[in-house]
Amino acid sequence: MALAVELPFVTLDVFTTQRYKGNPLAIVTIPKGTTPYPTQDQKQRIAREFNYSETVFVHEHHPDHNGTPHDARHIDIFVTDAELPFAGHPTIGTATHLLPQSITTLITKAGPIAIGHHQPAAGTVVASIPHDTHLHASRLRSLAASLRPGDLSPDHEIRAAELDAPVFSIVRGMTFCLVELPSLDALSRVTLTPAVFRPEDLLDELWRQGFIGRYYFVRLGGRSGRGGDGEDVVSIRSRMMAPPFEDPATGSAACALSSYLTLTSGNRDDRTVTYKVDQGVEMGRESNIVVEITTKAAEIDKVCLSGTATQVMRGFVTV
Repeated sequence: MALAVELPFVTLDVFTTQRYKGNPLAIVTIPKGTTPYPTQDQKQRIAREFNYSETVFVHEHHPDHNGTPHDARHIDIFVTDAELPFAGHPTIGTATHLLPQSITTLITKAGPIAIGHHQPAAGTVVASIPHDTHLHASRLRSLAASLRPGDLSPDHEIRAAELDAPVFSIVRGMTFCLVELPSLDALSRVTLTPAVFRPEDLLDELWRQGFIGRYYFVRLGGRSGRGGDGEDVVSIRSRMMAPPFEDPATGSAACALSSYLTLTSGNRDDRTVTYKVDQGVEMGRESNIVVEITTKAAEIDKVCLSGTATQVMRGFVTV
């Protein structure tokens, strides 16, 4: 009979400074020398046991990762039924957890992510997000003939916005239908529906993989040229639905939306746009997400995601 292995874990609430707000995250550390090493199936089962929107596994030293710099860690990000190449709130939560250990790079399936302190006094961390943005040709309207009656919102105003929402990927495998609504009242009427859209039905060729969520948002206003430095600031309220759950905070969706809005703004100047996104308000788990998009020659040059996190629990999970 194989001996049980105990792996240390912490949980944090991300994109908030208050416990029991924001988006919960579990971070499981796999210490150097762990034997036997957890399998993909075991990691998936642990993620299902936590039953959070995401669980992160931090490899102190994976047998297949020889040559990893001492200030970097490979991480795996799991939802309850699959592994993701990248996700925002796991990145910010893991950065908060590992920066005190002098870790400055997270290596994800989507690529390396540089992390650092943004506003140390406030506990804010920042991550330079890998991006390979893509606007897909199809919209949900192209699937209208195959949609069942309850797949989209029963509210006519919301359903019309869903059908015409652009479908946009921040990286290959992380895609969102960006549903703009006219008011906070309309946003409050959004409900979780059971439709799960298949990548092969909705996404362009060579992009047909991974996660598709619906990101509902309302623009609350903005201002240009803050402090005379040419920086724009845009305020947004959002909700993200991905059956079977509503997510309190979705950093990858906020990055996708911010990238899309910047690219389609019509402004071709080199600039930085700051998006302040509040999500989870309707759930009682307000989350405060900040995304900075920098453009050069009308293309996205940098995507920086920042936020805070606070620890809630710690312990061991037995494998």
